[in-house]
Amino acid sequence: MLDNRATWSDFRSRRPELAVLGIGATEQHGPHLPVGTDLLAVDALARQVAERLNAWLLPPLPVSLSECHGPLGGTVWLKPATLAAVLGDIARSLEEQGVRVLVVINGHGGNFILEPAVEKLNRTLSSLKVLLAPESLALLPGDSPIFATADREVHAGEVETSVVLYLRPDLVRPPRPDGALSVGREFLDYVTMERLNPEGVWGCPGFADAEKGRRAFAARVEAITRYVLDAVQWLAREGHGDSG
Repeated sequence: MLDNRATWSDFRSRRPELAVLGIGATEQHGPHLPVGTDLLAVDALARQVAERLNAWLLPPLPVSLSECHGPLGGTVWLKPATLAAVLGDIARSLEEQGVRVLVVINGHGGNFILEPAVEKLNRTLSSLKVLLAPESLALLPGDSPIFATADREVHAGEVETSVVLYLRPDLVRPPRPDGALSVGREFLDYVTMERLNPEGVWGCPGFADAEKGRRAFAARVEAITRYVLDAVQWLAREGHGDSG
């Protein structure tokens, strides 16, 4: 794996054909989680995936589409067009260096612009394909469900709190106030988070524990790695690239 510790001559000698980019966020995550929760999680996830794929690990983007959390402290956001443009610039710079596949791992559920941006890049770039990693948690056959309240999870609940308890337990603070709401996730398109719950939580962090976070993290690494290997193989077979 290559990362920011490598020199340009390391890149020249190894000529990586696959790169991994995590996209995080800087936004409030209730009174119990750091504002860098999404960045922390996607950084660790992208590193594990890049190691499995022996890929070029790019530094993660720390800011994305977090405007719906804006009135609550610690939140910074980009406009959708800005995020799409940044992704496009990164992809084109990688293409010029001979990278054939860019794997984008989204660490923030509000980044709706990524799918159409990736679709557009794949229509316009000549020699690089952009893969958007699946966001759903894929369990291995025979695995039991991990989370008790996943159906009520939107933000800073059981899932995210469990992952941070696994990765950086020192960053999780008491108390962990539950924020089970009776409206759908689409309400974040209508009003900002502090109007739905002034605590900034939408979920049940009281159900979280580190073992759940470990299982979820491992399952996501496995699912993304398998997805990328299968997609690269398919692209090569169909004549859309020769990476592999």
